[in-house]
Amino acid sequence: MRFQVLLVSVLVASVSACAARASRPTLSTAAYSCGERQVRRDGGKVYTEAADHLTLGWQDAEGDHFVAWPTATTTMEAVEYVIPRDARADAIERVYDTSRGTSRIDWRVTKQNTCTAEAGYTQALATFATGKSFEQVAAELKLSNKAEARDLVHQALLSVQKRYFRDR
Repeated sequence: MRFQVLLVSVLVASVSACAARASRPTLSTAAYSCGERQVRRDGGKVYTEAADHLTLGWQDAEGDHFVAWPTATTTMEAVEYVIPRDARADAIERVYDTSRGTSRIDWRVTKQNTCTAEAGYTQALATFATGKSFEQVAAELKLSNKAEARDLVHQALLSVQKRYFRDR
């Protein structure tokens, strides 16, 4: 009897823990705006205007790292795109000075940009902040409904609030 009660308790706790998690889309296709440059992820490759495609270099807690490695000894820079696993989150573009050597340890970051995800958290919050309704946000970002727009804005606000209180 005790075993059954324990089993039911564990099952209820597991189901409620799973239900409480917000869903995060982990699509294999996503598009980003890095200033005036467009970056598109399609499966295991990233396409940019400067390169045909970049293949996956490595994965870590930040996300998937795609690198345009220096092609010759005369190339003095490398570009890295860090694409998060959540397709709605913004990506990072890093430009490295590779003049000190060919190993990543020798590289120095010269520039870092945020690449805004299309129909992502940042874009939804920026659109909502201009005074548009959730219906208008959904229409402008081509989302399925206003509930999806509300969820994107909610997640963006939570992220900003956490950062605000952490940096105070």
